[in-house]
Amino acid sequence: MKYIFLTQQFYDDYAHCTEIEQKQERPYVQVYIKVNGIDFAIPFRSHIKHKYAFWTDKVSRCGLDFTKTVVIENQKYIDANKNPYIRPDEHKALLGNERAIEQGLLKFLQTYRNARLTPNNHAKGLLLRYSSLQYFEKYIIS
Repeated sequence: MKYIFLTQQFYDDYAHCTEIEQKQERPYVQVYIKVNGIDFAIPFRSHIKHKYAFWTDKVSRCGLDFTKTVVIENQKYIDANKNPYIRPDEHKALLGNERAIEQGLLKFLQTYRNARLTPNNHAKGLLLRYSSLQYFEKYIIS
């Protein structure tokens, strides 16, 4: 797990993907992890209104939002020239929890795959519609 910024090239290449966070006016800090040989980046978000998150501050609804996870298809999408600043309380909440974050992501990936089996179910349809994983299904659905 490491903290990264995504490059402008990533945002340009995925500009058409409306469910990918496009916060270009400020850095998009992400936790970067590899699961099953695939590089994923999970964004920090505030005001998360669903349960698919690793909470760094549950009261304030801040944490890592699994629904907005992206696949890092190319290392050119990681900006090696910028060092992210993580608020001390969030960093502390993540320390030692790499395995829990990875397990949370794996569980969400399975939830997403299961939702694909019954997309007409209202709740599952919403999950599919608002998840950024819809743009990376070739990596997660087999």
